[in-house]
Amino acid sequence: MVKVSLNRYISRRMKTLRIEVEADTRRIREKALNILEEIFKAAARMAKGEIEHQRRNGKMVHVNLKERRMWLRLAEQAAQTIKVIASNFNEQEVNHQLTELEKLINEINTESRQPADKQPHHPTSSKTETKQETSSTQKTQPKPT
Repeated sequence: MVKVSLNRYISRRMKTLRIEVEADTRRIREKALNILEEIFKAAARMAKGEIEHQRRNGKMVHVNLKERRMWLRLAEQAAQTIKVIASNFNEQEVNHQLTELEKLINEINTESRQPADKQPHHPTSSKTETKQETSSTQKTQPKPT
């Protein structure tokens, strides 16, 4: 019967496991970094204005300044995620960063689905409308006694 040292057996298995985990982590990290780099480059092109039109509902529509700002935020988030993955592969932190990135992408998709003529009204867009609305609400509201 062959004598096998259990300590040596376990040590070899642990060494093999560490090599596998390190290699798999490196592959996953490289793949994630490549995908994030593509996302960053595409978002940066949109933010810079290199891409002037975007397809919405089958039509080519001009990308406005507000959408460019959203793309800039997306590029910023992608860069932060790249930094997190490159410095330390903490799965929870990476998942958090990816969730933030997905939120921004969903926000951009929601914004781009709205027709150009039905963009949401922002109160800072017109000061005269705000003044008129304020004066009309003051007239209709009864004064407290």
